Amino acid sequence: MKKIIVLTMIALFVLSLPAMAAKVLNVPICHEPICVYQAYCGLTCPDDGSNQWFLGFNGLGADVIKAVPGVLAIDPGGTQPAGGWPNFVSASQAGISWTVTNVALKKTVPVWPCTVEGFGGQGGTVQGSDKVRLWWPLMYELPGTCWTLTVSYKTLPWIDPANNELATTHQDVWKWCVCADLDHLLNLVDLFHQLPVGSLQVPIINGEALYNELICRIEALMQADPADPQTTADFFDLDMLIENSCATVACGGPAEIGIRNTTENPACCKLQADVEWIMEQLGVLFPNK
Repeated sequence: MKKIIVLTMIALFVLSLPAMAAKVLNVPICHEPICVYQAYCGLTCPDDGSNQWFLGFNGLGADVIKAVPGVLAIDPGGTQPAGGWPNFVSASQAGISWTVTNVALKKTVPVWPCTVEGFGGQGGTVQGSDKVRLWWPLMYELPGTCWTLTVSYKTLPWIDPANNELATTHQDVWKWCVCADLDHLLNLVDLFHQLPVGSLQVPIINGEALYNELICRIEALMQADPADPQTTADFFDLDMLIENSCATVACGGPAEIGIRNTTENPACCKLQADVEWIMEQLGVLFPNK
């Protein structure tokens, strides 16, 4: 008799496993990756006309602010009694009460060789809603660098949109990656032409002729055919122009011409990394493949 009872209990337990599994099933809800960039087009406020070219007898010219630094800014949203992070929780969109159990942000950084030690920064994971950094300047981030935000939370039994099955534990996974293209490379050159090297008050890209040459070459590549072998050659020429213009002296004088490439301002490495990333994306880095 005892054997029958034990066997019956085992059978009931096995039969109940699918229902139990459905209640604790946790399949991440993965959202489409979002591209972020190191520099964006930017203009000063129209009410303040002082930040313009001075044309002498001809008054003022165009706005001199052509680009602004990119920032990855994460806003969790307001909180509610049952939890938080409503901007990144699917349950909040469905009107379901939830309780956040953990928030994790993982940063991954690709390897890219550079003469500046530590260029590209380090990756790693931070756990805890109050420990996750929400503001990430992007100016010197390598293309391919990604941040993955995972918000884990609990609800009452609710059909998880990731798998259409009943669940009480959930994860929303969001991802941002640094991208690069010729349009944003143009913004980055403009930005480095605007920003100063510390208290020296000389631009990171110092020299009008060099700045104009970089702009002209990038604009020409924007009109070029990626399938044309000459485009590959032009990309390599741009890459070499940047490399040959590197200024590695930490405290060079105002007359120094070049692109700053120091620990504080690794602009040469940054521009080269973007150029080579774009070449790979367009298929011109290895045209025979």
